[in-house]
Amino acid sequence: MKSMRTIPLSLSMLFLTACFLACGPERPDYILSDSQMEALLYDYHVAKALGDLESPSNKYKATIYYMSAFEKHHTTEEQFDSTLAWYSRNPDAFDRVYQKVIKRIQDEKTVLERSIAISGQGGSISQRGDSVNIWTSVPMFSLTNHPYDNRVTFLYDNDGNYEDHDTLRLNARFRYFDSKRPINSDEVAVIALSVRYRNDSVISELHHVYNDGKHTLTLYNNDYGRIHQVYGFIYLPEQKENRMLLVDSVSLIRLHAKEI
Repeated sequence: MKSMRTIPLSLSMLFLTACFLACGPERPDYILSDSQMEALLYDYHVAKALGDLESPSNKYKATIYYMSAFEKHHTTEEQFDSTLAWYSRNPDAFDRVYQKVIKRIQDEKTVLERSIAISGQGGSISQRGDSVNIWTSVPMFSLTNHPYDNRVTFLYDNDGNYEDHDTLRLNARFRYFDSKRPINSDEVAVIALSVRYRNDSVISELHHVYNDGKHTLTLYNNDYGRIHQVYGFIYLPEQKENRMLLVDSVSLIRLHAKEI
């Protein structure tokens, strides 16, 4: 009797598993698997970060970094783009992959910060220089319709490396997913940048992100003096339907004014 009960149960489990797999999104053979896409995305963003560090005269190296990432994973840029297009039609699957990539980047960042702390170099002071990226958070993240996951805020205090007449430039690239329905004006993402000066003057700039692509906010300081704080946010308002926003290539560049 025990074996007779077990057989139908096993068949039922197999039937449920088959139904579950059949109901999942169909993935063509040329589309990368989740694990392949996760690994490639991680190296792709590492390549992007390395390319951003190159001087204008060496920007050609950014292409070399990208090509190296594709070669490492035995794929092509065309297959990568095709996989992105497939994920854009399956945002839940894409979100699962990207959450793993983000966690991996965050883990690597934590290890790096610990190493810097152990070496006694500190991790909270920005670099000196005429053009420095002071963004210290992960350079990519996804925003969703959920209140606990629909915004990213930032705040940087003057750490001694700021000068009078500094310019701040916030860059980010946006891509909406699950966008079969047009985006209404009250649903578009918002990116904002503000600077508070030691005399309590504040200047701000805010953009609404209607289209995919790179967006830049720039704040010029002519007469306000020394910066006290730099702060801002990226926010995805409540959506009438589930929609995910991918934000990557985030940087916050501080530029010293050139004396004429």
